[in-house]
Amino acid sequence: MSTRIVLEKLPADPASKFSYQSEQIKRHRVYIFPTTQGWLYAMMLVVMLLGAINYNNSMAYMLCFLLTSLALVCMLHTYRNLCGLIISSTKPKAIYVGQQALFPIQLDNRLGLEKFSILLEQRKTSKKLFRKRKEVERVSIGIESGQQPTCHYPVQSQKRGLLNCGRLKISTDFPLGLFISWSYFEPEQTCIVYPAPKGQKQLPLYTLNEDDADYGTQSGTDDFSGFRKYKPGDPIHSIAWKAFAREQGLLVKQFSGKGSRTLILSWESVSHINDIESRLSQLCYWILLAEQTSIHYGLEIPNISIEPGHGLLHKEQCLKELARYGI
Repeated sequence: MSTRIVLEKLPADPASKFSYQSEQIKRHRVYIFPTTQGWLYAMMLVVMLLGAINYNNSMAYMLCFLLTSLALVCMLHTYRNLCGLIISSTKPKAIYVGQQALFPIQLDNRLGLEKFSILLEQRKTSKKLFRKRKEVERVSIGIESGQQPTCHYPVQSQKRGLLNCGRLKISTDFPLGLFISWSYFEPEQTCIVYPAPKGQKQLPLYTLNEDDADYGTQSGTDDFSGFRKYKPGDPIHSIAWKAFAREQGLLVKQFSGKGSRTLILSWESVSHINDIESRLSQLCYWILLAEQTSIHYGLEIPNISIEPGHGLLHKEQCLKELARYGI
């Protein structure tokens, strides 16, 4: 038995960092099949029917037909418990190697009745008769009518790069476990996996901008020289909050001097490390450390060069290049 389920992805929100998938899938099949308990139940009914025929017992006939009707009603409720869901996914947060990625899956039940025991699992865990394969992560959720809960499906990261959630199986065996109804959903959003930050804890030697001709024009930490407009990625502690309170907008304090410390994290600075993954892990650790100590840093690895900078956006740009290196 098969029918249709509405599966669609909500439109992307330009202002959201974790945007929805843009592609829309409006329909998908819902499958229903007896479980192991369902097959045993059916065998019991057959044996009961044979006994009723053999002994011509009307009470046995009545009990057999009553239990058969119960199974048919159970099949209908199992199907209706899954049909009508609207499923969408958003982009997960970036993680480091060895951490668990959480893929946000939104189950929208605005069009249907209350749903019970909705199970999310990866497709490779499909069951066989009297036996099931190796266990993986499973997420069970109940959804009230008109609600739009978001659950997070965990996937363990093993290596850097882009981590895909894979095809998910959405199933339910409510109410009696005699039938299982299922469908599939494959999130297209991927999770960025950064290299694991580890290695030497001391930063390499940095260079200091000391061009006297530019004294007072470079960004430094000596004397206050005025304000400029806020740019995404600027440190929060440098924002002039008093000016913001006076409704002058977001301004950033500027200081004159011979320039701020500039650290170039290059492939040569980790040349003593033989393994490429260990090199990337060391650079990742130095990027996080430089960000914490407010040092302007740049990244130079083969075929990639990022100008010195500072702030959240700059850090994410550097870490993304490390995650994608060689891929």
